[in-house]
Amino acid sequence: MSNETAHAKFITTALLPKDYPTIRSKSGKILPEVAVVGRSNVGKSSLLNHLFQAKNLVKTSSTPGKTQALNFFSFNDEIAFADLPGYGYAKVPQATKKQWGPMMRSYLESRESLKVILFLLDIRRIPNEEDQKLMDWIAYQEKAVILVLTKGDKVNQSEQKANTDKIVNEFTAANLHHVLYSVPKSRGRKELLAMMREAIRDESQ
Repeated sequence: MSNETAHAKFITTALLPKDYPTIRSKSGKILPEVAVVGRSNVGKSSLLNHLFQAKNLVKTSSTPGKTQALNFFSFNDEIAFADLPGYGYAKVPQATKKQWGPMMRSYLESRESLKVILFLLDIRRIPNEEDQKLMDWIAYQEKAVILVLTKGDKVNQSEQKANTDKIVNEFTAANLHHVLYSVPKSRGRKELLAMMREAIRDESQ
C-alpha cells in the first residue's frame, strides 16, 4: 500500500435526497464528492476499504446486490465518497431493481458537491448494455468519470493490456481516463488517488 496515511469514516446511509448529508471539512468547507458505481459483483466494497486503508469500514457481502442504499464516507478531511447500490444482479427482486434506477438518477442529477464518478468494471468482462447505458448517461450529464478496472490480479499481463483496450474501445466516451486496480496485489491505489485529485481540481476551476 501507499505510505500515505489515511483516515476515513462512515458518515451515514441514505435512500432519499432529503437525507443526503452535507459533508464538510474541519474548516467548514463542503467536501468535493466522488460517487462509486458498478455492477453488484465488481468488488466495490473491497476497493473502497483498500483505498481508505480500513479493513471493514465498508461492509462487504457474500451476496451481490445486498447494498440497496447510498452509503456516505469522508476521507482525510479532503474528499467525500458516496457508494451507490450495485446494479445488474439477477437474484435481486424486481421491485428492488426498479428502485435503484431512480435512486441513482436522483443522486447523480441533484448532488451539487458531486465532482467525479468512479465507474468500476471487472477487467474480465466486456461492458454490456447496462454498463453502456450508464456510461452514456454519465456523459450526457457531463460528469467527470474515471474507469476503474477491478480484479487486475485475475488476468496475466498480456490479458490486462488486451482486455483494457477492448473495454475502453467499447465505450464511445472520448479520452476515457482509466486505471487498473488489484486489491490483493495492492495495485492502483496511488494512481487512482492522484487521478481523483486532478479531476476534482479540474472540475472545481
